[in-house]
Amino acid sequence: MGDRFEVSELEDVLELLELVEEGSGKAIVTMGGTERFVVMTAERYRALSDGYRREKERAEEANERIRAAQTEIENAHAQVARANSRADAAEAAHTVQVSAENTAAHVAQTFSPAQNLGGNAKEYKTAKLPNTPIDSDDYQRSMWQEAIVERMRKVIEAEAPVEKQRLFNTVRASFGIKRSGRDIQSHNEWLFNRKINAKQTEFNGCTFVWRGDQDPKTYCIFRPTDEESNRQITEYPYQELVAAILAALKSQEKLTYEDLIEATMRLLGYKRKTNRVREVIGAAIEQAGENGTIRVFTDGTFRVV
Repeated sequence: MGDRFEVSELEDVLELLELVEEGSGKAIVTMGGTERFVVMTAERYRALSDGYRREKERAEEANERIRAAQTEIENAHAQVARANSRADAAEAAHTVQVSAENTAAHVAQTFSPAQNLGGNAKEYKTAKLPNTPIDSDDYQRSMWQEAIVERMRKVIEAEAPVEKQRLFNTVRASFGIKRSGRDIQSHNEWLFNRKINAKQTEFNGCTFVWRGDQDPKTYCIFRPTDEESNRQITEYPYQELVAAILAALKSQEKLTYEDLIEATMRLLGYKRKTNRVREVIGAAIEQAGENGTIRVFTDGTFRVV
């Protein structure tokens, strides 16, 4: 807090200037009891100026990044338009469109994650695999390796991001094998590591497998469970849980911890708040808070950042 002066005489001004020259932090000058202006040392003024300049430079840098990203999106859409004008360029147009959407999603994630993550609910499409009953010994023979790997790829293509154990169980069941013993599990792991090249993420002790065209950093979709998919709460990656959490918050503006769990589980298709449901969604809420995606206020409510 600086010294306060009531300026009425010339001597008061001289005393004020001497105080500032001696290195005092700052002096607040008042006239008629009302604060008018502050006199400070050159050192303090330089410090404030430097801070303002740094903030301005950061703002300009952020704006430049936004402009560059917008230019990239516009160029991508222009490529789509040119490709669509050629009858033989359908595949190229699709590729460029995907690139544009990924770029837009990246910009949205960087500059406005809350606006773009929530509310994107889609159907969970399960893989359609043939039914080929064999015994567990045959399942581990080399003659079936390519068939197993091909079905793994089909599940990933249809259901990614898919929980890894769900992937293995779906493929195993398509061969009529009801249980996944240690040997079956080891065989699936060996084939996956040897033949499948896919991105993987971890959340709450589970591994999730992604398609090559999916980016976990910008993924903003959640897929509710239904009778066909019958997804367990542990089969949701962090990214889908956060998308549902943000959708719940956007619909209510703010929610308590328990209400947020309740609203999120309803969006995901669950009717009962079991301990497992509460645990998994709670872990996602905690991680989203640590990442700065959502914020808890002093009144105990959660809101979108």
